[in-house]
Amino acid sequence: MEILIFIGAALVLLLAFILIRALFFRPYPMKEIPPFAVEVDRDRAVQNLTRMIRCKTVSYLDTSLEAEGEFEKFRALLRECYPLVHQYCQFQRIGRTGLLYHWPGKSSEKPTVYMAHYDVVPAEEEAWEQPPFAGIIKDGFLWGRGTLDTKGTLCAILEGAEYLLAQGFVPANDIYLSFSGDEETNGASASDIVDYLAANGITPHMVLDEGGAIVQGAVPGVQEKCALVGTGEKGKLHLRFTVKSKGGHASSPPPRTPIGILARAVCAVENKPFRFHMAGPAREMFDILGRHAGFGLKLVFANLKLFGSLLNLATKKMGGEFNALVRTTVAFTKMKASDTVNVFPAAASVEADVRMMEGDTKDSVIAALKQ
Repeated sequence: MEILIFIGAALVLLLAFILIRALFFRPYPMKEIPPFAVEVDRDRAVQNLTRMIRCKTVSYLDTSLEAEGEFEKFRALLRECYPLVHQYCQFQRIGRTGLLYHWPGKSSEKPTVYMAHYDVVPAEEEAWEQPPFAGIIKDGFLWGRGTLDTKGTLCAILEGAEYLLAQGFVPANDIYLSFSGDEETNGASASDIVDYLAANGITPHMVLDEGGAIVQGAVPGVQEKCALVGTGEKGKLHLRFTVKSKGGHASSPPPRTPIGILARAVCAVENKPFRFHMAGPAREMFDILGRHAGFGLKLVFANLKLFGSLLNLATKKMGGEFNALVRTTVAFTKMKASDTVNVFPAAASVEADVRMMEGDTKDSVIAALKQ
């Protein structure tokens, strides 16, 4: 009886602890920022971005599939649209597709690098409401591959630079505008630019790249708009799973077909997600945004150490960005087998895009998948 009383008292204390933490889990004070005007030639920016979208700069792992003329057209477009940038900034082609502009400042002590890329992934045009490379404006929206990822960013950087140069602005410190045309295929141009900067003794004080957005509903229970700033990037790994066979005619199939074996492998991987792991930036984000959630979710966010297993289960079921914040993910995106329906292939394969969480490595991921 005494043991039951002790257990009951302990549970009451634990519940009281959880409730008290949730009650005091209130939003941090926010500094009031007065509204300020941003001067921009909107029509010019829209026109220039529209022309960028119409350049079909699709990158492929097999570079022979790329339309080099489209990439050159894009680079020529930059020279046409931003004459002051090309007049006052020192320009270099670096690597296969790298573009580096050096905007001299009053000091070179704390240089800043602004990054973007001008290649895009292929688009299944029949699935689009508007053609992906036509640059159509409808109902106040510009449609096209690259509007978000990430010609829009590149356009904004150059629009800002062109405007400031027209005003005679000289930055306090050097600025580097760094653009690549092979980011989507993990090409070498960005790293070539990094190597160039390092070889010339240039250590950036700050680097601003794509990532983050103003979102709503990204964190469960938080209804306000949130400005998310990405402070890092997960590692990337491209894996291929292959099954070889003797081939043959589909009229006499083996007990297990190559595709059947791969399908079971895919299901096994998807049914066993990688370990739950909350990195420091994610924990801080939940601490800040969780304070704006309803009371039920505040109970969880205020007591993450107690409810980590519950959050683990919830993210597994939800998937998406929330799940990607707390574990290594595996996305199967490509499958290849026979070219005809009535013949078994000599080999069948599926390919996966793996995004590695802090603490995981290529070797640890492959070892986990082999289990």
